[in-house]
Amino acid sequence: TFKEIEMSELMVNVDLTQEEYFALQNERLNLRLRHNVILDTDSYKLSHSFAYPDGITGMFSYIESRSKDETVMLFGLQMWIQSYLTRQITTQMIDEAEAFAKGHGEPFDRAPWEYIVDTYNGYLPLTIRAVPEGLPLKSGNVLVTIECTDPKVFWLSSYIETALQRGVWYPSTIASSDLKIKKLIAGYLDSTADNRDLLPFMLHDFGGRGVSTEEGAQVGGAAHLVNFMGSDTISGVRAANFYYSSPMSAFSVPATEHSIECAYGSSSSNAREYLNKVLTTYAKKGAIVSIVIDGYNVFREAEMLCTEFREKIIASGAKVVFRPDSGDPVEVIERLLQLQAATFGYDINTKGYKKIRYVGIIQGDGVDIVAIDKILSMMKRLGYAADNIVFGSGGALLQKVNRDTYKFAQKAAAICNERGEWEPIFKDPVTDPGKKSKAGRLTLVRSKVTGEYETVPRGIRSEEWEDVMVTVYQNGEIMNKLTLDQVRANAAI
Repeated sequence: TFKEIEMSELMVNVDLTQEEYFALQNERLNLRLRHNVILDTDSYKLSHSFAYPDGITGMFSYIESRSKDETVMLFGLQMWIQSYLTRQITTQMIDEAEAFAKGHGEPFDRAPWEYIVDTYNGYLPLTIRAVPEGLPLKSGNVLVTIECTDPKVFWLSSYIETALQRGVWYPSTIASSDLKIKKLIAGYLDSTADNRDLLPFMLHDFGGRGVSTEEGAQVGGAAHLVNFMGSDTISGVRAANFYYSSPMSAFSVPATEHSIECAYGSSSSNAREYLNKVLTTYAKKGAIVSIVIDGYNVFREAEMLCTEFREKIIASGAKVVFRPDSGDPVEVIERLLQLQAATFGYDINTKGYKKIRYVGIIQGDGVDIVAIDKILSMMKRLGYAADNIVFGSGGALLQKVNRDTYKFAQKAAAICNERGEWEPIFKDPVTDPGKKSKAGRLTLVRSKVTGEYETVPRGIRSEEWEDVMVTVYQNGEIMNKLTLDQVRANAAI
């Protein structure tokens, strides 16, 4: 049966009728749809190899963020290359792509793909260069360049735009947005707390359920870990561990959810039983435990923790974190802070702000950069140090973004003619000057004097400027891999 046959034997024979092809395709889908780099593109790109002018022997493209006055960082390219470009194209993949194109209404140029299998052992003959992942840069600078100098398949640098840009814009957007939040929180810590020790754990990833796919959880969850070290998105932690050689990229703590709290019931005695069970189970010396308390009455449960369970919490030696998960966060957190400070006491730190003893707060509902700023501003106004609280973010962290958040784009910038000369090309729409693209074979350089970065044509030599882009992929080989520690060092503030 089909289910007993290896996937490689199920690839489509181009002699099948369209009806037979789709029947076989449906059976394949019942097993597992395997990746085919030829079809990991937009439909119209299947037709593009026929349309370019004659005489082109090479093509150069680049990726940038076209946002104005933003700080962005590249992340995720290494993960994407390892996941997809280290897979060989096979004749069976070509067969499948040809049959798909025939049924889909697009022409298919088979010969170049057979050439890639025969000449390059099935790997794409591309050179991809990139800036160091995690390096904060001003938007508008080149981040990635893609070049193909084989005249038979020069168009590959544009053909992979769909897959490559998707592999770059999403994790780069998460990492760049996180950097903005990290800088915001660091500013509050610097003005109200003794140190930044808590900063890596002040934005916790709750986004695993809020993304659209498992791969999204992997990629977005890993991107969060460039700037922070707290996560409940196991998929992202595993991806960061695997693709960026980290023994353990993030950490979490025991925590309850509403299914646990509500299973006890809604009465005061039920709440008391719930809180006692959680504290008895998890509140041990040196531990941290997060307790959700808004299933019924957040203020009742908070008051119980601060009065009836005060001595138990202190004696346990644990840090007990209150988690309100509904209501106006500024109003709720203000009341909880006042209650905690009045019952557990506090110390005045070197900046003159209150640091509450034994307990803390995690806000995990409605958290984005605006909410974080409002909450920390309120705390500062009331005299509380920023390290009395941490934040958890879900959909706003990993899903509330798109390619236009930082206006990521990939454009062709140069072609090589038959004489081996590179000619710049660019778009310059009369209706939208903001979409004017860069021209030429580009790279990013850094001034040894000022430390500033600038996008310039490749080949310009100067004692002051050094090229910071490196080759990360060439003809099937992934190169210059970074560890997560190295990426984090690049992103340090």
